[in-house]
Amino acid sequence: MSFFQPSEVLFADEFSRPLFNMGPYDNAAMARNLELARATGPVPDIDWSQYFGAGAYFTPTLNGREAISLAIADLGLAATDEILIKTTSCSRYVSSCITQIISRYCRWSRRLSKCTRAIFVVHEFGFPARLSRDLRATGLPIIEDCAYALGSQDQQGTVGRIGDYVIYSFSKAFPMPYGGLLKSRRPAIYASALSAAAQDQLPRLVAYYLSNLATACRLRCEFYDEYRDRFAAEGFRPLFKPGPRVVPHSFIVAMPDQKTAEAMKPQLCSAGINSSVFYGGGGYFLPNHQSLSKAAIDYIVAHFVTAFNRAARLQ
Repeated sequence: MSFFQPSEVLFADEFSRPLFNMGPYDNAAMARNLELARATGPVPDIDWSQYFGAGAYFTPTLNGREAISLAIADLGLAATDEILIKTTSCSRYVSSCITQIISRYCRWSRRLSKCTRAIFVVHEFGFPARLSRDLRATGLPIIEDCAYALGSQDQQGTVGRIGDYVIYSFSKAFPMPYGGLLKSRRPAIYASALSAAAQDQLPRLVAYYLSNLATACRLRCEFYDEYRDRFAAEGFRPLFKPGPRVVPHSFIVAMPDQKTAEAMKPQLCSAGINSSVFYGGGGYFLPNHQSLSKAAIDYIVAHFVTAFNRAARLQ
């Protein structure tokens, strides 16, 4: 095992464990964000098009989920209408954060039907999804979920560019506890629930972190490579292989045995590693972001291997 510290470090008691979330927000960022939020002077005028593409309208939101809700509400769908969901993996897995919001307005499906009124494209964990020419030719409005794909791109440069509505989640991309963005081809009908104070503070935080986006993307790629090498030494491989312009927002370990993966989840979460099974997709996803370190990855890999061996013995 690559983990160099004694076994007593593994699965420490609840008062001694670290915490690794799927997003990069941590204690160090809290102090930095307070300093940025308390800064005097005018609120930064962010050129959203510089980072998210020109020719659109931009609505800052409470989070990515609110951005999804605003986009669907804007379509004015009936309860019997359907939204077709397409994902990177084409597996059965779809985050409940997406399906629960869609269900407030209409139905969702994984197949095109006569009731389909929009297409929802999910770039899972930063790995670009492909939308067939046939689906694009339908002329149906497209909602593009880039919550985990800020900074990530495919070879054709289409990520975040094909949607009539594009969703971003700043709390997944940057070390901040809230914030999202809705990019739309027309002004959004409904307003965000952001408070007046948040409307003042959010641009200050986002402007700072957007200026450091390239560094954040580089670190995510470096940590992904670190994961890949550490796991390869233990006999595991990644489920997805990133392209040259892809910025992974998670490391997904290939795990065809879902029962073993499900048995591992409570063990890893008890060790402070917020992670989960890629249900129906043949994998298990782990945090991969710029606030990690090589030591953190060593800790995560060691716990993963130990949890795997424990779970495998029980199968």
